[in-house]
Amino acid sequence: MVGKKKSFLITYLVPTLLLYGVFCLYPCVKSLFLSLCSWSGFSDNIKFVGLANFKRLIEDPIVWKALGNNVFILIFCTIFTFSIALAFAVMVTRKKSKYHQGLRIIYFIPYVMSIAVVSVLWMFIYNPSFGLVNGFLGKIGLSKLQHVWLGETDVIMGALTVPLVWINIGFYMIMFIAAILNIPDDRYEAASIDGASAWQQFVHITIPGIWQEIRTSLVFFCVTAFNYSFELVYVMTKGGPNRASELLTTYLYENAFTYSDYGYASTIGVLLFGILFLIIFAIMRLTKAGCRDE
Repeated sequence: MVGKKKSFLITYLVPTLLLYGVFCLYPCVKSLFLSLCSWSGFSDNIKFVGLANFKRLIEDPIVWKALGNNVFILIFCTIFTFSIALAFAVMVTRKKSKYHQGLRIIYFIPYVMSIAVVSVLWMFIYNPSFGLVNGFLGKIGLSKLQHVWLGETDVIMGALTVPLVWINIGFYMIMFIAAILNIPDDRYEAASIDGASAWQQFVHITIPGIWQEIRTSLVFFCVTAFNYSFELVYVMTKGGPNRASELLTTYLYENAFTYSDYGYASTIGVLLFGILFLIIFAIMRLTKAGCRDE
């Protein structure tokens, strides 16, 4: 019986492990190798250059600019996305009405839309001539606040953060709703009897009750934010103007597919992997103490 069970497990595990090795592990190892080489991507001539690409990476001002933009997006998108999603989740779950199911669907729609479609939509919204943002500011007498939102270096990163937050709110709201609904109602009832305010209930019951979900969501968000930000920025600005919205992912793409410098592009990829690993490790360590006991 045990032998049959083992063979059954192996039958299902081996194909999965093979696919994982071919499509995940091999590209990672190959990228690490190419980061030590110079290669155009179109020839068999792969020249080993050692740490030259990493030296170039450290001395490249565009890399540091792109890294700063990535950090900006990660920090502000995380703060606003999680704050708004959590606020909506609490409102939907604690104040029940017949409209809340419909509201959940409406909030979730941006997440299931194509990033390219969202990018084009927000390009129209930000259009300096007929866009909604400048039009609204003009209507309420705030014409001085009108900008060429995707063409001015001072405002472009903030302008790109807004659609990224808008995309993700619905998904994390649904996750928080599911977590909040698992908290027993008697905890809130007991707190109300003891005279606890809504804010006190939120801080001492809701947050501890969904801390594990917040922790998991933070890790997931950090990984997916790099993907979403690349697609959105590439469609809307391609890293401009004057590289003001350049990201590590867009710079990697440019080096690989515009300049055919796959060695340097792989080096940027290794840097991205290292940054994500450190961010996830830090989140897991910093939030470990707050996880609720299972």
